[in-house]
Amino acid sequence: MPDDEIDAIPGLEEKHRRALARKLGITSLQALADGDQSAIYNALASFRPRPTPELVEAWQDEARRLSDAANGRSTWQTAASFAVIFAQREVDGRSERRLEAEQTEVEPAPEPRQWATWDCGPLCDWMLGQLGLPEDEADAAGRAGAAAEPAAAEPVAASAAPGRAELRIDDVTITEAGRDLELISAGHLVTTPPGDLRHPVRLRFTVHGRRAGQQLRAAVWFRRSDGPGWSPQEPVTVPASGRAEFDLSSVPAGGHDLRLLAWATDPGATLAAVALPRLTFRQEAQPSLPRG
Repeated sequence: MPDDEIDAIPGLEEKHRRALARKLGITSLQALADGDQSAIYNALASFRPRPTPELVEAWQDEARRLSDAANGRSTWQTAASFAVIFAQREVDGRSERRLEAEQTEVEPAPEPRQWATWDCGPLCDWMLGQLGLPEDEADAAGRAGAAAEPAAAEPVAASAAPGRAELRIDDVTITEAGRDLELISAGHLVTTPPGDLRHPVRLRFTVHGRRAGQQLRAAVWFRRSDGPGWSPQEPVTVPASGRAEFDLSSVPAGGHDLRLLAWATDPGATLAAVALPRLTFRQEAQPSLPRG
């Protein structure tokens, strides 16, 4: 079989291949792997039964795997994998948050580790420590991770284990006072938000790279320079469409630095994160009291 035969994809029938070639110019494994999932799904709208978004994603994952194998790129091996949980509860009218993590490939299963906030720095330090690296090499890895702190709107995702999809947060839109502002498109910053966002404010985003049947969660995380970070809303479940949103109407006035996080609930799955440009929320004028 030639290295780049797209007909090696299970379930991708000849009629599907003809439609993709005619409408989108997709004739190779790499083109299928790199194609826009929504465009592929829309190109197959006339078929009955119509391929589902999950099937399209499975085709792309398989195309990516076969293309990597054909080009000798399947050299990454898993050094360690972890399950991470962003936990939250209400106590006396206030939110308490903690991180829980455990290494998934260790037998017998160890007790999960816990941290009192959603600050991911100590978690990352602990995970690096589990790799058994010499102290100087672990310190270098931690410094490299800090130096690679992404610029605003640059997506970051952990390396996936072989056979796992890599999650990406590619599109982000903010809605304020009834208008939509596209902040990020295809992973790149396209506009700078206005200086004063007026409530109600909502943050909409799309997560790509989910495997068929995989469950995703997402959180919005506000960072502080003088204390632990916080979130105005508990993590949400990302539907099959990959599109989800957060209500930011409870965010206080002032400037805020924040990140979007998305992760799969199965053990060893990847985490995707994107840093947004600084958002400044307007101080709403208080109504004046009538004079008595």
